Amino acid sequence: MKQFDFEQVGKRMPYNVPDGFFDKFEADVMKDVRGQKDDVRGGANRKKALRIALRAAMVVAAAVALFLVVQPLLPKSLTDDFESVELAFNNLSTEDQDFLIQVYEEDDLFMNP
Repeated sequence: MKQFDFEQVGKRMPYNVPDGFFDKFEADVMKDVRGQKDDVRGGANRKKALRIALRAAMVVAAAVALFLVVQPLLPKSLTDDFESVELAFNNLSTEDQDFLIQVYEEDDLFMNP
């Protein structure tokens, strides 16, 4: 029986590879890993999202600016609804005022239950 020699373990390789194979393999792996890091960090997608967010912020800012510029130019109501009705009632003649009061008193559910 042949005695096993531990000195020879791992010393012989049953295959061979071309020169520079492992250097090229390492470079390819690192290139792929860097590409995946760009994808994880966002890469082109992140830039696109930032562009969209910037455009959205600009649209919102433009809308707010437009509102702030146009809002003071809009006609303002000098009186509220009750005051405008009271002013219109006071501009009526005495007969018209009496007629309206009579109509409202006849048809008003709160005054005539």
